[in-house]
Amino acid sequence: MTRIQDKIFRIRNLFVWIVCHAIYITAANDIKAKIVDILWKGDNQEVLKFPPHYDLDGGKTDIFCDMYVTSFDDVNEADMDFTISLLLHLEWTDMRLQKDIQSLDFEEVELDSKSVGSLWTPDVFFPNEKEASYHNIMSPNRMFRLTKNCTLNYTVRLTLKLSCVMRLHSYPFDKQTCRLHLESFGYDAQQINLHWNKEDTPIGMNITSLPQFEVVGHDFDNFFSDHRIRGNYSTLSAQFDFRRNIGYYVVQMYIPTLLIVMLSWVSFWLNVNSVPGRVTLGVLSVLTISTQSSSVNASLPRVSYTKAIDIWMATCLVFVFAALIEFAIANVLTRKGSHKGIIMKKLIKLAKEVREKALMRNNQGVMASSDPDGLRHRGSVSSDETNGNKKETVVKMDAGVQLQKQRSELEDKPAFEKGMLYAMYCDVASRILFPLVFAIFNVVYWVYYINILNY
Repeated sequence: MTRIQDKIFRIRNLFVWIVCHAIYITAANDIKAKIVDILWKGDNQEVLKFPPHYDLDGGKTDIFCDMYVTSFDDVNEADMDFTISLLLHLEWTDMRLQKDIQSLDFEEVELDSKSVGSLWTPDVFFPNEKEASYHNIMSPNRMFRLTKNCTLNYTVRLTLKLSCVMRLHSYPFDKQTCRLHLESFGYDAQQINLHWNKEDTPIGMNITSLPQFEVVGHDFDNFFSDHRIRGNYSTLSAQFDFRRNIGYYVVQMYIPTLLIVMLSWVSFWLNVNSVPGRVTLGVLSVLTISTQSSSVNASLPRVSYTKAIDIWMATCLVFVFAALIEFAIANVLTRKGSHKGIIMKKLIKLAKEVREKALMRNNQGVMASSDPDGLRHRGSVSSDETNGNKKETVVKMDAGVQLQKQRSELEDKPAFEKGMLYAMYCDVASRILFPLVFAIFNVVYWVYYINILNY
């Protein structure tokens, strides 16, 4: 019997709670319906069309603002803009409603966009906006909240693409500051004043990182914007500080170009006579660095100043080009003194000697010439094919005969060996100097951009 009574007691309490809740909901709906009727009454049309204090001399409407950032969708350095999604809260007091709602028993009531219709809202806009959109899925994401003391709280969800002037001198070690400006469009500072909410943190967010950036801080400010035609307007500013993540650029840009530069040094270890291999290696290194530099700048705006990545790419290009020039110098040194290395002056001298020999054969006699030492030359030339030495028969005045050696072809051999030695010295020095200078550049580059710039 006790169990049955306990169950009856519970059922009765549940029934009473359901009835009370239904009465409360009905009363709340009745209050909401009455408020909607009040707002749409004929004598409240000024509430729908004009801001509070609009008809008072010197009357200003104070609008308090705060926002909650739901996401940063994109920070685009190519177009110099960023996309942000947020919930914007605007709050103001309209005492014109007091006489109509003071008799109603409520603390606050929520009104959706369909209920309030075209109720007046602050005509704020974003001066640095490129694109903006409301969210309408599943219904318009807008809401009013009306309190007993005639305070209206308007909440709307927006997605904005805002311009952001970026300084790319330190790219990709850069920090960017992007701002959101909020301003009244039709009412100047004499009619509407915008203020940040009295709380210490009128900007809320839970976002700390993006794919390429980290959010390192935010700030807020308010000031007056003076327009030459429109006048003086109250403006709010929200500032967001971003720091670029360097990991992607290290993997995709710095390490590949570093390896290409090191690959160009392999030519210093190849034989000096390996002309095809060294030329191919040098040319491919230059072309690869050039292509990599072009792909990096393709995603950046065409700015007139030098960026950090430009310094790196230009230095890598200089190193691979210098490696190619070093091979050209070494190759010239190896051909010094050989027939491959005859310069234009030697070619002219050789042509003159051939012409003189042809004239001597046509004369078929003795070509005499007087030398200061009293020697007479015969026009016959004998050559010793065994050792490659050319001899000229010289007849002295006292009938003596002297054989005089001309220039030997083997005399060129020491010069050729000397050129090979110089080329080897050049390669050995390059094996040490190129890595050493590039290492010094790396130390200066990374220390400057990471430590000195407080990245």
